Amino acid sequence: MPVICILVRLLFYEHLSNLQRGRFYVCPVCGNVLFAMGEGAYSCCGITLPPLEPEEADADHALQAEIVDGEWYVSTQHPMEKEHYLSFVALLTADRLQLVKLYPEQAAAARFDAQRRGTLLFFCNRHGLFRQKL
Repeated sequence: MPVICILVRLLFYEHLSNLQRGRFYVCPVCGNVLFAMGEGAYSCCGITLPPLEPEEADADHALQAEIVDGEWYVSTQHPMEKEHYLSFVALLTADRLQLVKLYPEQAAAARFDAQRRGTLLFFCNRHGLFRQKL
């Protein structure tokens, strides 16, 4: 009987520890970014935040990735204006989350560990969360 309990416990923790099951939340008022590994009710600026569902990247929101100096260099031609910009780009794997905050009127580019492959997630302040395999 103890073996079954250990197996159930390992499967339970494995399920919780996979970061790819996590969810992003972004406050529409202040732009705060929250990543949660578990279910819950999260709020910011007095607003309950819904979990963001990523969409597949379209032509207007596609990222380009190449290896430069031993790192993934990720960039895009997306507008970076005060009214329309990418807020962040993240590389998500089963055990790591690397997030780079982006700002209006600056380059839409980020560098990530080239040892990792995973899913790129990025948030457009007008169109929401997108995903693209790396």
